[in-house]
Amino acid sequence: MQEFAPQLSFVNTSKHADTKNCASFTFNVMPDVCVYADGTSDGCDITKAEVHIEFKWNDALDAFSKNPGVNNPIVSQTDKAFDTLGQITSYAAAQLGAQYRTHLFSVLVIRNRARLIRWDREGAIVTNAFDYQHEPHLADFFYRF
Repeated sequence: MQEFAPQLSFVNTSKHADTKNCASFTFNVMPDVCVYADGTSDGCDITKAEVHIEFKWNDALDAFSKNPGVNNPIVSQTDKAFDTLGQITSYAAAQLGAQYRTHLFSVLVIRNRARLIRWDREGAIVTNAFDYQHEPHLADFFYRF
């Protein structure tokens, strides 16, 4: 990803919770990857993160339906999907609470598919899942970020 977004630092934070800024939370704020614009951040610092990325390796963990419609809600209705939704929502809420922003972006990667999510204080807008190995959307997103 670095060649598409040389201005950004992608830091593996999957084993490093933000204990400095989120110590009062009852859960760990620990996205799999935090993306920083300053190039100096190490570990998870939700006050400096630009984008957070969460990886899931099982399709059952996708928080969103594959084919939402009138009779099929956009949020997947399984316990595992609700867990993922709660996890990514808590990361977005922590980031919005720690930074003065109108909105933020995150990426949810499920196996070989990704979804871009735009969060604000009212909710989220989610893209359809796309195959990031064959579609340029993820690289374009970070290139233009």
